[in-house]
This record gives sequence, C-alpha cells and structure tokens, in this order.
Amino acid sequence: MPTAFVTILLAISAAQVPATPPPVAAPARWPEETMEFTIGYLGLTAGRARIVVGRREGSLLPVFLEARTSGAGAIVDFRQQLATYLDVATGLPRRATMLSIEPRYRRTVTTQFDRDAGRATVRTRGRSERKQEVAFPRGALDFVALVFQLRARPLPPGASYAFDVLSGARLAKVVAVVQGRERLATAVGVLPAVKVRVPTDFSGRFSEKSPTYVWFSDDARRLILRIQTEFAIGEAVAELVSYDRAREPG
Repeated sequence: MPTAFVTILLAISAAQVPATPPPVAAPARWPEETMEFTIGYLGLTAGRARIVVGRREGSLLPVFLEARTSGAGAIVDFRQQLATYLDVATGLPRRATMLSIEPRYRRTVTTQFDRDAGRATVRTRGRSERKQEVAFPRGALDFVALVFQLRARPLPPGASYAFDVLSGARLAKVVAVVQGRERLATAVGVLPAVKVRVPTDFSGRFSEKSPTYVWFSDDARRLILRIQTEFAIGEAVAELVSYDRAREPG
C-alpha cells in the first residue's frame, strides 16, 4: 500500500464548486523549512514522511516531499519522492517529478508545464515509457502546489476554494472547504488550528468512507499539523512530529 500521506495528497479531487481563485504568490511566507510526519494506519505506525522547502533557485522555489513505509503497520516496502519547482512570482508549478519505488518496481513521472501554451508534457517511465500532452486551464497546479496555495490563504470558516490540479495526465477540479478553528494537540505543542475538508474520489479498497481533513496551524507559519482520512479498509493519519526553519520568512 502506498504511504497514507502520499496517497491522501494524490487522491484529492472533483466536485461542483465555486470558480477557481487566482493563484497566490506566497513564497515569501515559505521559508527554508522541514516538516516531519509519522503515518498511522489501522492504529499502527505505517511510515514516515517529510516536506522540505529548499533554497530559492533564481525564479524557482523547490519543494520536496519524501515518504516511505516503516513500522508494524507497513504492508509492503514503499518509497515515494516528489519534487515540485514553484514559480516565485505566482506560486504555480513549472516542473515536477515523482519517483515511486516498490519491491521489483520503479516508476518515474515528470511533468513540464508550458504556461504560455497552456499544455503540460507528462513523461512516464516504468515497465514501459509513455509521453502525453495535456491541456490545462490557466492557474493549474499539482498537489504539492495545492497544499502551499492553501497555506497562503486566510482560510476563514466557511470559505470554499476550487483548484484545477494535474496529477500525472489526469486533470481534476479540487475543492477545499474550511470547517472552522480549534485547538489541536501535536508533538510540537498544543496549537490553534484551521480544519479544512478536502473530499477525495477513491474507489475500491481506498474508497473514502468519510471526507479527508487537513489541519493547518492558525498562525503565520500555516504548518501542516495533521491529515486524516478513512478508507473502506481503515483510517490513515499523518501527524506532524517536528518542524525546523532555516530562516525567518520575509
């Protein structure tokens, strides 16, 4: 089974929702930082994950997501790495790479966004190779960029945001609805939090029994505190266990 953290991020999609908001140019709020997570599945430790915001490279800001299974809840050895390069001025992705490694299987998906043409080139390398051209609307994101767009927004209770999101060669409309504010106990302290509902469209074993929820810290950092979803075969939870910031945002 893929790690719950990556599964949740790659599963989010589709609903009839308000118009897509303009992207937020928010890299100034995203300092060089690292967030570490534990992943629980069926009440057992199933893996670990890490989000790293790298150092700005010219007009690009790299964001990395790494996840792997570990512990008693891990079903198979699985590792996944995502790298997205965001445009500093717009917060939109310019290119992205996803590497998945399982026993006896390795798969790489690279996406190059041509904003002027409104098309993305998606190359998949695994047991076979495939190249696809996908048209996308202005402001389309990938899932890493989606999370960072949410981090940059004010998230008042009741707010609803829709985004066009490209995952591989699949384009979907993604909705996020702010549920409200609460205090959340975490490994880095008891923090004020914003709870956001993000429905998914999984089917089969990973069909969604209840909506996916993401908790962000209700402060200037907008830390990802928890991601929780309940599949047909059990609940998965990713929880923040450590946070490190290399520099102050500015």
